[in-house]
Amino acid sequence: MTKEVKDFAQGESAAIVRDISAQGDWVPLIDWSSTFPGNRGVNRARRYELYDAPVGVRITIEEARKAGPIFAADQEWDGLGEMVPLCVWQHEEKYHLLYSSHPRVTGNPGLGDGHHLCYAVSEDGYNWTRPHLGQVEWEGSLANNIIANGPTGTPFEDPQAPPEERFKAIGQVGASFDPDTEERLDTQEAYKRWRRQEYEGAAYKGPRMTSRHWVEGWTSPDGIHWKSVGKLGDMSSDGGSAAQYDPETQSYFAYIRVGGMGRRATGLTRTNDFWHWPHAELCLFPDPQDPPDVSFYGCSYFRYPTNKNLHGAFVEIYHQVTDHNDAQIAFTRDMTHWYRPERRAIIPCGSSGSSDSGGARPWGGLFELPDGYWATMYRGHTSLHNYRESEPVIEREPGVLMLARWLPHRFCGIEAEVEGRFTIPSVKRRNNELHLNYRCQNGGYIACELIRGVPSRIHPDADPIPGYSFAESDLLTG
Repeated sequence: MTKEVKDFAQGESAAIVRDISAQGDWVPLIDWSSTFPGNRGVNRARRYELYDAPVGVRITIEEARKAGPIFAADQEWDGLGEMVPLCVWQHEEKYHLLYSSHPRVTGNPGLGDGHHLCYAVSEDGYNWTRPHLGQVEWEGSLANNIIANGPTGTPFEDPQAPPEERFKAIGQVGASFDPDTEERLDTQEAYKRWRRQEYEGAAYKGPRMTSRHWVEGWTSPDGIHWKSVGKLGDMSSDGGSAAQYDPETQSYFAYIRVGGMGRRATGLTRTNDFWHWPHAELCLFPDPQDPPDVSFYGCSYFRYPTNKNLHGAFVEIYHQVTDHNDAQIAFTRDMTHWYRPERRAIIPCGSSGSSDSGGARPWGGLFELPDGYWATMYRGHTSLHNYRESEPVIEREPGVLMLARWLPHRFCGIEAEVEGRFTIPSVKRRNNELHLNYRCQNGGYIACELIRGVPSRIHPDADPIPGYSFAESDLLTG
């Protein structure tokens, strides 16, 4: 039996051919795994030289192309506040969107004021309507797009569930209690006690409050009509729950916000039984390469569109000193060990005066638009995270929903600012063509050369295939 080789090794084994068919038609250059690290060896002329080394190149992300706003928090029930995209899915040649609408907070900050789950629909992903659903009465009228009994987390489709449970969601639910009597407190009473506890410290002798959180679940046949199924987990899930069904393992998983790092971070929880969720284990967190004020507010998970074994996430970064939020991108091949190609926003805040100048916060995963772009929805706002009506005055416009877009496989790539070169490992030929997804700046170009295979460290110098040398290559531009 021939032993399967899953990756290239060092030394004499470097020339082993890699089978990349499981990665799909395109192999995204999101890390160094698809480049040969190079070596130094003694060539046929008995000289000790450098061969096939990646020189003058780096992995760099590509900032999103923005579109929108697609609509603003301009309905009466939106309260001029913010909107959070939760889920986009396609059905019957239409795009469907669930989002939560959060009226502007006027009091009791930090305890969570009222919000609504709402629905919108689109033919093309760019132009959306908010149909009247007739489910919830708002100031005496059912003419609104508010959904009754809506979940607090991110909905997902469960293909193996019975029809009445086709859509599911988990999310955090919490309340404030009197720790002595176990009485559940209303928001105003809880905030009054909390404020005094915070400011007066040990000198405060009045009735106290404590907050508790847990995870609940919801099910729906169509994503629009929901019912609560009660408590599913005894843990907090602040900052959003990116739950999914995994068809490969026929199980469920969720990325949720966890603590324990001195910073907000992300944990992973898995279960074979949707009705019971264990505590999440830490998997993605700020590290020493991050600025010291960075926290991870959320992890908007997506499976890479053309490779079931590659996973991505838009990581919402909270910059606590400047009080704004933007998003970086992260990848993993095992759902547990994550890395970020750069510590730079792939969805940055907009310039001063734009609808997303104070925050660009994606959620709800990735979807494809009719024009071929890959996209995610994000909420934009002009205010800063902790700002309320105070001095200095910050102009607060109603929140908006916007699109962040990329051409396929353009999340990141290998870049040379001036001259650079690299070699890909030897790969198993599937047909007689190789395609390159590239872009050159004005005056830039790419030249290619084909060799039989990456040579070993013992015999490092390889001749190009006749007719396919750099000198015979057509330069790629544009």
